[in-house]
Amino acid sequence: MAFAAVVSLKQTIERILLLPPKSKILLPNTEMKLISDELCYLQSFLEAISPPQSSSSSSKSVEAFERQIKDVVHKLEDLIDFHISDQFLSGSGSAADDGLTFVFSQQLLEFRQEVSSFTKILKTKEECDINRQNQQQSDSSASETTLSRIDNGGKKKKIVGLGKELRKLRHWVLSDTYGRCSMMLIVGMAGIGKTIVVKQVYDDPEVKNHFDRCLYVTLGPHYQLKETLLLLLDQLKVDNEDLREDSSEDSLSKLVYQILLGKRYLVVLDDVWNTHIREEIKHYLPDEVNQSRIIITSRMRDFIERDGIYGLFIEIPLLNDVESWNLLRDLVFTTSGGSCSPQLEKIGKEIAKKCEGLPLAIIEVGKLLRKKEKTVEEWQFIADKEDPLTIKSDDNTPLSNALLMSYTMLPQYLKVCFLYMSVFPKGYEISRSKLTKLLVAEGILEPQKNKNLEETADECLNELISHSVVMKKKQRSRGKRTTKTCKLHFTFRNLCVNEAKSENFFHVINKYPDSFPEGIDSQRRLCAHNNIVLGFEQAHIWMESVSGARSLLCYGPKQQYPIRLYLPFRLLKVLDAVSMRFYEFPHQVVELFHLRYLAVTSNGEIPASISRLSNLEVLIIHQHHRIIKSSNSPVYLPVEIWKLHKLKHLVCMGFDLPDPSPANDDSLILEKLLTISGVGAHSCTKRVLTRIPNLTKLGVRIETKDDDETTAVEALSFLGGGDRFASVYEEFESFKCVVINPSLVRCRVIPNFPANISKISLSGCGFPWENMRVIAELPNLRVLKLRWCAFSGPEWEMRRENPYALFNGLEFLLMEDLDIQQWRVGSEQFPNMNRLIIRHCYKLTAIPIFQFHYSLKMEVDGCSPLVTQQLISEKKLHWAFFDLRIKFSVDGDDDDGDEKPES
Repeated sequence: MAFAAVVSLKQTIERILLLPPKSKILLPNTEMKLISDELCYLQSFLEAISPPQSSSSSSKSVEAFERQIKDVVHKLEDLIDFHISDQFLSGSGSAADDGLTFVFSQQLLEFRQEVSSFTKILKTKEECDINRQNQQQSDSSASETTLSRIDNGGKKKKIVGLGKELRKLRHWVLSDTYGRCSMMLIVGMAGIGKTIVVKQVYDDPEVKNHFDRCLYVTLGPHYQLKETLLLLLDQLKVDNEDLREDSSEDSLSKLVYQILLGKRYLVVLDDVWNTHIREEIKHYLPDEVNQSRIIITSRMRDFIERDGIYGLFIEIPLLNDVESWNLLRDLVFTTSGGSCSPQLEKIGKEIAKKCEGLPLAIIEVGKLLRKKEKTVEEWQFIADKEDPLTIKSDDNTPLSNALLMSYTMLPQYLKVCFLYMSVFPKGYEISRSKLTKLLVAEGILEPQKNKNLEETADECLNELISHSVVMKKKQRSRGKRTTKTCKLHFTFRNLCVNEAKSENFFHVINKYPDSFPEGIDSQRRLCAHNNIVLGFEQAHIWMESVSGARSLLCYGPKQQYPIRLYLPFRLLKVLDAVSMRFYEFPHQVVELFHLRYLAVTSNGEIPASISRLSNLEVLIIHQHHRIIKSSNSPVYLPVEIWKLHKLKHLVCMGFDLPDPSPANDDSLILEKLLTISGVGAHSCTKRVLTRIPNLTKLGVRIETKDDDETTAVEALSFLGGGDRFASVYEEFESFKCVVINPSLVRCRVIPNFPANISKISLSGCGFPWENMRVIAELPNLRVLKLRWCAFSGPEWEMRRENPYALFNGLEFLLMEDLDIQQWRVGSEQFPNMNRLIIRHCYKLTAIPIFQFHYSLKMEVDGCSPLVTQQLISEKKLHWAFFDLRIKFSVDGDDDDGDEKPES
């Protein structure tokens, strides 16, 4: 898409302008600055254009203009990046390259003139474009409002599932518990059934009789207050044409207010997109003590997440597999007659499951099946597809229209992020951490609102979740908006994949030879969902034609055997190939000057030439799990790793950081490195840590042989012996230590952590419980996770020497696979803890519930019958006095929010 192309080129030029004067990369900076200015204007135009609402000639001309911008900008970026790559590979950059630089400058001037021609066209037509945009929005809004009043011919739709939500909403509407005018939010993604649920309650005769006035208005994304007020007055039987034409919003608001004053009313505002609407509501809907009700339906989760604005809400869930099949069966067989055979039922359940619980998707599949012969062959053909539906922007079905509205109303920068998320395979659980790093490395975002790039990418994910186009999966341990992993519903992913194809945003490599169609040479990103295809010789020939590819993303199933990876992509920024196994480290990688994100699985030695990757920001190296270490001797990364001065994130499973040498070389400092994961204990010497001054997260993995307990204990002592760790960092966010073979290890030395550390996760360390005081006295600790013999011994009791200083700030505690039997807690300890998870602590006899804060949320899984009986009994006896939310998990799917190394 044009916006992503413009931002990417802007990012490239900004990096060039920041190069030091002594850099070997020679570029005409004056021309670069002029191009950057032109790009800023193009970007503002692309941000301002309204999403196309129709197939009008004006919309098509805008789309054509965007394609022209994108094509020219891509060619210009290719010119610049190839020129830089040529200089890098030549190893010079001196006067010998003057001829090459002169030719490049001439080409650059030609492209700048072409870019300038776009801005001239835009400036001359700017006023006309703004007027046309306003007219399109007005027409669209009027059209949506008219449609909102159609009532499906008066037919009452049957609702499958959602019985709990219906009962809750109906009870609230008719209840006298809320005396004042009360508001309820119904929230959920497009097509999930928000409007159907509300209409079911709104049309209930008992509800109609309960209120003096019942009003129902659909607002839509182009909401206008005056038009809403006129619709309300129309339903209130106020018919005054002069008033409609001349009255202001203020006078109309007062009129609605006066009519409803003193009356018990029910007002439904359907499909609300403006999260600030409450400020307007209070001007025309009276707030009296007469049990009036306001229902708002919205796709926007911001209504929930804005502090203190909407205390009452119902989030409509997706249907489960049984409900999905019941709905599909009713649609196919109830309306057309006949019965469902056992063979068709089995296949039908597979099809229904692939709809992932979205009612509107099931309805569309039902329409499709009704047109098919009810044979095993016809149904199996649909069941064998990856998705039961193909969704395109021009389908003009209720489902595609609903999804497309969610997509088109996103601002441009969110569209880029949303499209990018569909590079992952169907059902892929996307790590927030991984996604933000990829978006930054791709260069398709720019900092916003005083945030750096990673913070901007992180906030983009929050906004996509708030727009209900991305689904939350796992939560982090604490904090608001703390989604750890997320995924795309198949409907949105299907739409995005098709949009990405039309935009040449990325191309999916899956089946051979269909993966390499005509026109692939213009693709910027290749996504392998079947890694084996990349090993075919014919695939290598096709890959050579995609010379401008910036990303190769390999997300197919992990391969047991190594695959030869061919890399003819000189301009690559991102290589994510952890799921592929290499015979040795792919040495051609070190020739990729533009590479910013590198993730591979290799048991070979990392070459010293990796230091040539001067733009590298993320380095992830895994060793193949089948390779067993022959000894406990550390395996070090090359010392040249200290020359990667732009490196921000390092994951190196099975490797250690070498001591920087010589020690007095001030250039061997990784000032930008923020996170390290997977390193061994030998990476945590004071000499190493002092060379990483801004580190905020450290993950240590200690692996020992079964017969070497001494080495394990020594390794666990790496942070002991004074203030080795604590003295290096005043501010620190997270520390994680995992010991393999923990049953063999017992260590009495516990690290001295930085005083301001906020999260600690330990596994297999075998510390005695009496050493817990070192952790308990940390004033800013918010999250503590103890797994698999992290601490060992039958009793954990905090002595009352200074109880007010123990776990004062802790909010989250996980205890998993510990051998603890007795746990005693003083009443003054853990004053702020609000979440406790206990799993597989089979010897634990009791949990001191009432020593914790009354609002504690507890999850218990796989503990002793004594603990189970205690919690059941105390919950029954004291439910009125404590907000005990006790969950007995049986499937182990609940996530505790721990960070894991990326893959």
